[in-house]
Amino acid sequence: MKQTKRIEYIDALRGFAMILVIYFHIPSYCLGNAYIGFNNILEWVRMPLFFFISGFVFYKADRIWNSDTIKKVLKKKFMVQIIPMAVFMTLFLIIFDYWELKSLGSDKKGYWYTFVLFEYFILYIGAETIFNRNNTGMGELYVFLSVLFLSVVSFYYAKYCTGYSEELGNWKAFLGFLSFVKIRHFIFFWFGTFVRKHFSGFIILTNNVLFLIIIIALYLTMTLFPIVYHTEGLEYMAYMITGMAISTIVFTFFRKKECLFTKDKWLGKSLQFIGRRTLDIYLIHYFFLPYHCLQGFGAWLIQYDSKVLEVMVILFLSLCILAISLIVSKIIRLSPFLAHYLLGAKM
Repeated sequence: MKQTKRIEYIDALRGFAMILVIYFHIPSYCLGNAYIGFNNILEWVRMPLFFFISGFVFYKADRIWNSDTIKKVLKKKFMVQIIPMAVFMTLFLIIFDYWELKSLGSDKKGYWYTFVLFEYFILYIGAETIFNRNNTGMGELYVFLSVLFLSVVSFYYAKYCTGYSEELGNWKAFLGFLSFVKIRHFIFFWFGTFVRKHFSGFIILTNNVLFLIIIIALYLTMTLFPIVYHTEGLEYMAYMITGMAISTIVFTFFRKKECLFTKDKWLGKSLQFIGRRTLDIYLIHYFFLPYHCLQGFGAWLIQYDSKVLEVMVILFLSLCILAISLIVSKIIRLSPFLAHYLLGAKM
C-alpha cells in the first residue's frame, strides 16, 4: 500500500464518519434530545471511528522521528489543526455572543476535535521518539502503555473528578483548557496507527470469518447489554473494547466492499468528496445548525415514537447542513489565501 497515494475507501470512510458527526449534532443542538434516532448506539461508533481514521492516515512507515521531521510535521499540523480552529471558534463566539471564559473549556463550543487531535500528534510523536527510536517490539509496547495510561487517567478523570471545582481549583480550569477529558479517545488514535503499521496482518485477521463473527458478537453484547460498562472498575475496558471493535467492523466493511466506494460509483464519489472536505465541514457546519429552533419539533418526534421517522428527519437535516457547509467551503476556497489560513489548504 503506497503511503503517498490516496486510498478511495478511506476517503469514503472519512465522509461517512463526518456524516455521523453532523447526525449527532442535530439532536444534540437542535432537537433537544441527544439520543433520539439511535444516537445512543451511534455514539459508540462516532468518535472511536473518527480518531481511528486519523491515526491510520497519520502513520507513515518510512517516517523517522528526528528533530527536523518533528518540526516539519508539527508546523504543518499546527497550520491545519490549530489556526483554522482558532479563527472559526473566535468568529463563532463573536457571532453568537458566547464570548465567556468557559467557552475555552473542554468542549470549546464544539471545536475541541482539531485541538485535541493536535495534542494527540504531540503525545504520539513524543512517545515514539522516547520509546520506539529503533522500531523494536518493546518500544512499541512502551508506546502502547503510555497511550493507555493517558487514556485511562483521562477516562476516570471525566467520570469522577470533573465536578470537584473547589478541590481542583485552577487545575480544573487548566485541564479544561487542555480538553483533558477528551484524551480518553487517544487509545483509538493509537489503534489506527497500529493497524496501519501492521496492515498486512490486520487484513489476514479480518479476512477470517470466525474472527469477524466474534468481534461483531462482542460489540453487540457490549452495546445491547452494557453490564460490563456499568460495572465498577471495568468501564474503561468496555469502552476501549467496543471502540476498537466497531472501528474494526466498519473499516473492514469499507475495505471489503471498496468496489462500492470508488469514484465511478455515485455513493463512492459523494462520500470521497465529503471525506476530502471533513475539516471544512467540521469547521463550518456549527454556524448553520438551527440551535434550539426545533426543540418543539423534537418533543413531537419523541411523542410520535417512530425511530424510522426520527432517522429520516435527522438524516435529512444533516444532509442539508452538509450541503450548505460544502457550498461555503467552495466559496472560501476560491481564494487561495483564505483557503490556506481558514481551511489549512496548501498554497
